[in-house]
Amino acid sequence: MWRRALGWGAALTLAALIAGPSAGAGAAPHARGLPASRLVVGGAVGAPHSYSLAQLRRLPQTTLNTYQPPGTRPGTHLEQGVSLEDLVDISQPKLPGAKNALLRVTVAVTGRSGLGSSFALGELDPSFGNHPALLVLRQDGASLKDAPELLVPGDHTAGRFVRHVTRVTVAVDSPGPSAPPSPGAVTVHEGSRTTVPYRSRLAELPSQTLTVSFGGPTGAQQHTESGPALNTVLAAGGISPRAVTWVAAVGSDGYVATVTPEESLIGGRPLLLSTHEDGAALSQPRLVADGDVKGGRYVSDVVDLMVGRIPPPRRLIPTCARDAGATVNVAHAGSLTNLVRSASRPRSCPRAGRS
Repeated sequence: MWRRALGWGAALTLAALIAGPSAGAGAAPHARGLPASRLVVGGAVGAPHSYSLAQLRRLPQTTLNTYQPPGTRPGTHLEQGVSLEDLVDISQPKLPGAKNALLRVTVAVTGRSGLGSSFALGELDPSFGNHPALLVLRQDGASLKDAPELLVPGDHTAGRFVRHVTRVTVAVDSPGPSAPPSPGAVTVHEGSRTTVPYRSRLAELPSQTLTVSFGGPTGAQQHTESGPALNTVLAAGGISPRAVTWVAAVGSDGYVATVTPEESLIGGRPLLLSTHEDGAALSQPRLVADGDVKGGRYVSDVVDLMVGRIPPPRRLIPTCARDAGATVNVAHAGSLTNLVRSASRPRSCPRAGRS
């Protein structure tokens, strides 16, 4: 089911706009002699699609006047393109029948070289995190001729900027709760490995205090939350937050909200595992996502933290005609990705940017 009430008539109209002329008819070749770039949306979606640049331009466009930090194109620019959240929405994520099920969705955006970034859909959604990401097609009135670029307005650094976007992969995770080994403890799962920060251990970690506001079901609320940062909890368990793609917080009632360490590391929005609210100790920690509009990503009585990563793909990624046979090993760690070529770049190949 689509999360927005487009209706089948509107959906069919949008599908027709996307399809446009046949992709094989008059498709412009890539400027370097390779096939024209396409953006593939897949994963746990009901409507996967492969988009040409022309098809992306026929989708609803968002225009933003943004400041870009060093590492992209520093300065203020007028950006136009497709909202990443809208593109995922059109693709119809396969959601379970659960409250705020979209908060279980993660989105991986990958560039031509294999470099990429990951997002929780809840961060992008205007009803929750309201921190949009844009697949840029035009900048300062000039069209990008190669492939869209991913830009995240408001990020403190360019760590989630991705050039030459070729793939958007949607995943949906629905973990269930486990019984805490002792009151106040949380079980951290990373594949087959588990660690348990007990209440006493959480109390020893450096604590932060935030005053947060959100529009709850009973009206506006404001609370003072104190506890260790989520990334601090991960690091205390021997898990590098910079190597983590997503973290799903699971409440004792089965409620799940997924976040990414990059939201705080790069986006500058604190993620807290609160142990005290308004000065009173909580029986179980609470996930607090500062800035959340509805407080939907606040998970009470957290009993589990599920840590996820994108597996390192091995791909052939040509960057120019002479480089088409080079093999690239990509070890993906969110936006902090190590790229190692097994064949040296021919001198005649132009140097590519971070793509």
